Amino acid sequence: MMNGPQRLGGAGAVLVTGVASGIGRAIAERLIADGYAVVGLDIANTPPPGLSEFVLTDLSDHHATAPVVSKLAERHGFTRLVNNVGSSRREFLRDGTDDTQRWLDRLNLSSALVCLQAVLPAMRSGGFGRVVNVTSRAALGRDNRSAYAATKGGLAAMTRVWAVELAATGITVNAVGPGMIDTELFRHNNPPDAPDVARLRESVPMKRLGLPEEVADAVAFFLGHRASYVTGQTIYACGGLSITGGRPGQAP
Repeated sequence: MMNGPQRLGGAGAVLVTGVASGIGRAIAERLIADGYAVVGLDIANTPPPGLSEFVLTDLSDHHATAPVVSKLAERHGFTRLVNNVGSSRREFLRDGTDDTQRWLDRLNLSSALVCLQAVLPAMRSGGFGRVVNVTSRAALGRDNRSAYAATKGGLAAMTRVWAVELAATGITVNAVGPGMIDTELFRHNNPPDAPDVARLRESVPMKRLGLPEEVADAVAFFLGHRASYVTGQTIYACGGLSITGGRPGQAP
């Protein structure tokens, strides 16, 4: 029999950031199909159909986003949060700039803190919450992605810290780390006709790119009741690349 906090969780409302495309869109579509009321945030005005609400916002601008998210949290009483929004910059060490690092810090890392702080009061009040942070296999090492990998590695560390801090409250915090997933962002950074694409694919033990829907499946697991005793963990949806690492310099 489920305890009180688990019953209180129900299906509930889910806040998902970065829903306009790629992995975030697949997550939102999966959760809608599962019966959740999904509220989405994105800077691109191309939300998937079926959202309970969509808000256009730049999640790298915390001064603008924080009050928006707080109002949404008051209105919907979110029991679940998916910090999916993120971007990557192809940048070798010799070309690294503070501007790139600061922008990725705000978008990939700090936005997760802003959103979690907004939804925590309702989760604490109900004694139930599910938080999933979308990190990346790149946090384990990827050439020409130092700024990106730093933010995703930071988010993985925050996942563990938040999990410990909230463990006694009925709130779990976990992460999903995608590898090479066939998204618009991956194709932008790795054009199909680029020589690297075949080489990258061969570095994956499964010998293929992942699908956004496969990442969404892992996220859905962490959001569900069956993951009630799992917190502070990361699932790598990467076709086995987190185990082998691929050949040097070929991880996503």
